[in-house]
Amino acid sequence: MSIAPYQASAVHVQNGPLALVTFDRETAPLVASWVRDPHELFWLAPKTLPPLTAEKVIDWPGPDGCPLLLYRDGDLDPVGYAELNPMPGQSYHLWIGHCIVRPELRGQGFGRAFVEMLLRDAFLNRYATRVSLVVFPDNVAAVRCYRGTGFLHIREQVRQMPSTGRRHSMIEMRITRTQHSTLHPGR
Repeated sequence: MSIAPYQASAVHVQNGPLALVTFDRETAPLVASWVRDPHELFWLAPKTLPPLTAEKVIDWPGPDGCPLLLYRDGDLDPVGYAELNPMPGQSYHLWIGHCIVRPELRGQGFGRAFVEMLLRDAFLNRYATRVSLVVFPDNVAAVRCYRGTGFLHIREQVRQMPSTGRRHSMIEMRITRTQHSTLHPGR
């Protein structure tokens, strides 16, 4: 028998033992605790100054964003956190923000499963035509995860980051609904 600490009405996507559910603000302190050091925080949220707090996690998505949690059957705590946010000024274009998996579960495929479920939610439930994200090129595990789910490298961006006072290179990645449906027919 599985234990589900969330309400069935909060489930956006179910995939076997995993469920993508609406964010519960009470989990924000836990999500904040997953960031182990300032460099990891910079990769996750380059505009967020350390230390990461529950209040900062709650403020990440903004008024129109959709923060989500990934749960695994049998776990009382979530496995991951991310957002599907509207791209400003672009209808049906979403971006994935602040995607993180619990530290002790990294490297076990949860990130890839999480991103695939986020894409299913974006394309099937939210009618997105494309989903984008940005990632630092030296975050090799994240780049590999996103490529493995079908994201393509669109271009390099250079951004001034207030947290460091320097310019940093980032990779913009994107997947369209057509690309996703080609990779996952019948979904």
